[in-house]
Amino acid sequence: MEIKEIEAVLFCIHCNEEQDHVITYINDKISKIECVHCHHSVEIKIDLLHEFYHEVYEKIVHKPAEITEEYRSDLSKFLLSLPVRIIKKPYSIYKYMKQTRDVFKAFKEQQKREK
Repeated sequence: MEIKEIEAVLFCIHCNEEQDHVITYINDKISKIECVHCHHSVEIKIDLLHEFYHEVYEKIVHKPAEITEEYRSDLSKFLLSLPVRIIKKPYSIYKYMKQTRDVFKAFKEQQKREK
């Protein structure tokens, strides 16, 4: 799971003119749009657990097809890269889980501030 922030020029209804805005995405869904000038924000509720389950499901479902495609296209390259991939996989899983945990933590802190 990943949080991305992108700046864009949008029309602000509170400033009544075009202003810079920060658009926050969680994965590929918009979570928040905030005006940089007046700090008015619009938040869109996202079910993080649903997003997490969907992301993990997609990874699990598509991985066998990816591996099959790799070994069919070049078996020797696939076999040579296998030991390195086996060694790197625990670290990549750890990195993914840490990133996902950070997203959940930031989301919970944001909800606490709103209350």
